[in-house]
Amino acid sequence: MKRLFFIPLTFMLSFCKCPQAAISKSDKSAIESVCPEDGKCTVELLRNKSLNVKVDEFGSIYYQILESNETSVLIYRYDKDVPKDLQDANYREEIIFEINNKTQTLSLSGKDLQQSKMLFGRFCFCKGQTGSYKVQEGSLNLELNGDTVQFDLSFKVSQVPQLINSIKATVK
Repeated sequence: MKRLFFIPLTFMLSFCKCPQAAISKSDKSAIESVCPEDGKCTVELLRNKSLNVKVDEFGSIYYQILESNETSVLIYRYDKDVPKDLQDANYREEIIFEINNKTQTLSLSGKDLQQSKMLFGRFCFCKGQTGSYKVQEGSLNLELNGDTVQFDLSFKVSQVPQLINSIKATVK
């Protein structure tokens, strides 16, 4: 009788969906912050790249990634899972910023976040609430140890709603 009790219990526990802290974990990166369950989070370090922030004729912010021996670019992305048969259902948020390759530690907050050219991007079929925005509220703590970059970022943008507002990750 006890064996019959454990079979359904084991079966039910196998379907437990516990929050995953390390959503993207490989030999190159590990995300410690929680990613929304309905999507995928990734973090990437683009070594020897620079972030060139521009404004178009409509006042919208965009960026280009250029070659540079002095800086590298960090990109964190959240891509929402959407059914393949739905048009215009894509939703993505990203945070992108630049660091100096010689930096060992970096601590920025508030408007000083713009020293790293930090941008928040929201990309969706959300009329009037999509695009890139300068991040001027929050705090960034970053450490560079050899080839490994660890950072802890909390931020807020007032122009558009956001799902991601806190990131803790390690990138190689």
